[in-house]
Amino acid sequence: MKINKIAIILTSVIAMSCTGDFEDMNKDPMAVSEVSPKLILPVMMNSGYHLVAGDYQRATTLYSALYCQYFANTANYFTSDSYMFNTAWAERGLWSAYYGNVIRGMREVAASLENHPEYTDMYQIMRINTAIMTIRMTDIFGDIPYTKAGYGETQNPYDAQKDIYYDVFNELTDAVAILKEARQNQLQYGDEDMIYQGNVEKWIKLANSVRLRAALRISFIDPNKAKAEGEAALKESLIASNEDNAAVTIPMPNTWYNPLIEAGGWNEFRASKTLVNILQQQSSVTDPRLELMLSQTEAYVKGEDRTVPRFQGVPNGLSTADVSLKQYNNEHNSGIWGYMWGFKWNSLAPDPTASLPNTHEVCPPLSVMNYSEVCFLKAEAALRNWAGAGNAKDNYENGIKASFADMRTLAPEGSYTSDNDNTYITTGNVKWNETDDFETKLEKIITQKWLGIYPNADEAWAECRRTGYPILNPVVLSLDPNINPANGEFIKKLRYVDNELTNNKENAENPALNGGKGDGLNVRVWWDTARYK
Repeated sequence: MKINKIAIILTSVIAMSCTGDFEDMNKDPMAVSEVSPKLILPVMMNSGYHLVAGDYQRATTLYSALYCQYFANTANYFTSDSYMFNTAWAERGLWSAYYGNVIRGMREVAASLENHPEYTDMYQIMRINTAIMTIRMTDIFGDIPYTKAGYGETQNPYDAQKDIYYDVFNELTDAVAILKEARQNQLQYGDEDMIYQGNVEKWIKLANSVRLRAALRISFIDPNKAKAEGEAALKESLIASNEDNAAVTIPMPNTWYNPLIEAGGWNEFRASKTLVNILQQQSSVTDPRLELMLSQTEAYVKGEDRTVPRFQGVPNGLSTADVSLKQYNNEHNSGIWGYMWGFKWNSLAPDPTASLPNTHEVCPPLSVMNYSEVCFLKAEAALRNWAGAGNAKDNYENGIKASFADMRTLAPEGSYTSDNDNTYITTGNVKWNETDDFETKLEKIITQKWLGIYPNADEAWAECRRTGYPILNPVVLSLDPNINPANGEFIKKLRYVDNELTNNKENAENPALNGGKGDGLNVRVWWDTARYK
């Protein structure tokens, strides 16, 4: 593999431990008055997509991956699965990453465009990245500082989530229009762009697809705006196959890297019981993706206890005492070491690199948006009768098929069979029935989207809250007194971090935030119309 400056930067970052400090590395590129986007984009992607395993853990596996019930906690020193908020994790993994490197980087390059028109196309790609990351931030926290953020001030007013979404639509639309102009004398990204290596056409497809994603996100709260933006997106080029999938490929010298794989190797979570059950129970046959996504239980593989199922998940929100029980330990429950990651097959080997096929130079990239999701977006758009969406059934089934193909891309030869693909799609709760009502069809679409975008937990959690699907299991224990799982209640968002409450107190504690609901784990964001408790 070619060793380049991006590989060198990321090697130094990844070498740090999960509690190591990497902020100093991110300061230098931003310290000068003008700097090339080629230096800023890798820092933006590193922070915004959480490419260091410790930060991926703090931003995703300890929050959204638990709350969408892909994973469940198995470490008795973590309590976020039971809705205990940790401000240090949220600040470093999410808040500081976004405000310190993403939005700040955008402002830096924007200020230099007048003197450097050759940066124009590269800046549009940064705008698209920022839009993706902004949507995620506001989906997680609700109202956040936005229009005034990134200019070096700490006393920033908060923007309403509705206004943020409206601006993101403008950003995506404008970025696509400028990229389509195909102006001359433009500098281009190479490996600095860890998703498409500067391929403008693919960035246009991604931007339009994200616009459709955002349109459907607001479809219950703002249907007219949603339809207008969605239909406009559907007129444009979208991600059209797995070849267009947006995923962060992390170039490392002579090795591979994926932050989720590394975080999984720390043995602090296992598959959620919800995920395993849905994979096993949706159709008349087991989901063909089960062995692609998850590993067999170690106890079963070793034959130590044949009463343990081959695949088993952990309930979400166990108490620290229950986590220590034998039936919930790592050996008795499925990890993420399925075939989709390129592993030949393993029983949760401590060193997952030992199981990688030798022909693979890199680990599977970190997904941002895939073709399967776009199919399901179009299926829901068709269900809503949006122009240009096509046929709901065809889009729905194409989404499942695209997911099968995507998850098999790196699966070793002989590790899977497609014999049950058609049976899975055409039987049980998966089968599409034209006579079903809107709600039944929507549940099918979102449940399959939840599976098809795995392990994109931020998006999965947002969709669970937007639609109420798939139907999740209430956590066993809530440590937030305002959330009662016995009444079927779930966490709604993350609260603002302590440093913000200290340094931007007047704005962060404004009682008018989030539609007058203020802040808290039990506060719904703007587009959350209470389709779940």
